[in-house]
Amino acid sequence: MKALDSLRIFVATQRKGSLSAAARSLSLSPATISRRISALEEELGVKLVDRTSRNLKVTEAGQAFLERAEVVLEAMAEAQQAALDARQRPEGRLRVHSRTHIGLRVVAPLLPRFAQAYPDIRVEIELSEHPVNLVEQDFDIDIRTGKSADSGFVIKRLLSSDEVLVASPSLARAYARLRHPSELPQLRCLTYRREHEQTTWRYIDAAQGGQEQELAIQGVLSANNGELLRLAAIGGMGVALLSEATVRSDLRDGTLVRLLPDYRFAVRGFSNGIFAVFRHSRTLPLKVRAFVDFVADALKNEGA
Repeated sequence: MKALDSLRIFVATQRKGSLSAAARSLSLSPATISRRISALEEELGVKLVDRTSRNLKVTEAGQAFLERAEVVLEAMAEAQQAALDARQRPEGRLRVHSRTHIGLRVVAPLLPRFAQAYPDIRVEIELSEHPVNLVEQDFDIDIRTGKSADSGFVIKRLLSSDEVLVASPSLARAYARLRHPSELPQLRCLTYRREHEQTTWRYIDAAQGGQEQELAIQGVLSANNGELLRLAAIGGMGVALLSEATVRSDLRDGTLVRLLPDYRFAVRGFSNGIFAVFRHSRTLPLKVRAFVDFVADALKNEGA
């Protein structure tokens, strides 16, 4: 481990910018830091740091060594975490946020099996129709139907799931002559409502070279909850555009029928999936890893 200690010391001096700052962060004296770097240079046979200036300046050889040293230290940290994980059980409070419809139709059915597999994890789930700030609101995971643009988070696709156009069997028979998405504004539609936004549905038209087209939809019912729209569609009130994952069982048992299956649809964008978003960490907490992997595997097996 002495070689790894030398790597840590060298990397620390470059990150902190001075011997004294590195010494404070490592609880060592500046003289010790200097001796260890000199010994490392002697062992390698190259000069890593230019000490002629007040601030340390890494040499060209030192920069090349630094980049690889950081990779080695990160790999070692991951190996140490893996060793710890092997002797530990995931435990503690896990706070999960999800959009209401996804939480009820996709996540909730998996919770009993997850609790059986991981009895030491206490799951807290909050459902809402609004995006959340994971850090400020202290959530471990957010389940979303669209990707996050924030590079500070890890994004894992849990399930590929297009949005599909659905209606009750009786309404599907009434709309049997429906041939093209451009006809949808004339039909009875059920729309997801967002504040201060006009409702639009998008579709990709292969006949137009795969271009994305947009339709303005005036629904006979609008709501800010996908489950309400699903129930209204089952009752024959209108045509709804919902995530395929949330109506998969309805399509399977014939409660709902898919319309215009040759077209791809989307409400806002073609995100094509349900995603878990969580904070980036070199050592991902076991409870987060356990939940994300469990849900991803369960949904993959269900869709197989």
